[in-house]
Amino acid sequence: MLQMSIDTRAIERRLNSLAKTQLPFAVALGINDVTGQIAAAERTTMGRDLDRPTPFTQRGLSIERASKRKLTGIVRFKPIQADYLATQATGGKRRAKKRAVLVPVGLRVNKYGNLPKNAVKRALARPDTFSGKVRGVAGIYQRPKGGARRGRGGVGAAANTKGLKLLVAYKASVSYRPRLKFVPRAHRLADREIGPAIARRLRLAVQTAR
Repeated sequence: MLQMSIDTRAIERRLNSLAKTQLPFAVALGINDVTGQIAAAERTTMGRDLDRPTPFTQRGLSIERASKRKLTGIVRFKPIQADYLATQATGGKRRAKKRAVLVPVGLRVNKYGNLPKNAVKRALARPDTFSGKVRGVAGIYQRPKGGARRGRGGVGAAANTKGLKLLVAYKASVSYRPRLKFVPRAHRLADREIGPAIARRLRLAVQTAR
């Protein structure tokens, strides 16, 4: 999240009376100009940081606009996207919220690198797969052609491990290195653009008010 707040007192001391009356309006518009630029830049460059971000992820950015009574603008990710993007920005571990984090290994993923909807359910419904632990690795496994069919509830599923293919691994947590450069990129753009944006908006406001 990036939050921009402007203290106008130092600016006001350098302005005439007309410009002072227009300043809050100009500052709010300047902030909104820059928050819009930041959001657009982040959507454009997100694909450089992340591996094939989904449209849902790209739509996650939201803007809270400033007003002349509240000279604060915010660019942030919506709660759902922020929840899973936090570790992409700071690094660290994402721990399983339910039973496990599902990590595709030998199962086909979609164009965004994710498991398609119901892919795990479909895989487990096949007669040549089972869910269990093999040589200390828990996950969904596929037997080689001609292998024994699974027993009830997976009993005896891993009796013969030769030729088994790991389709999906069950992980208690997954480690990430920092990749999403949202905050430093937003700060650089804000520092560079906010001054000129306010000056431009103030100039236009004064010209209109005359």
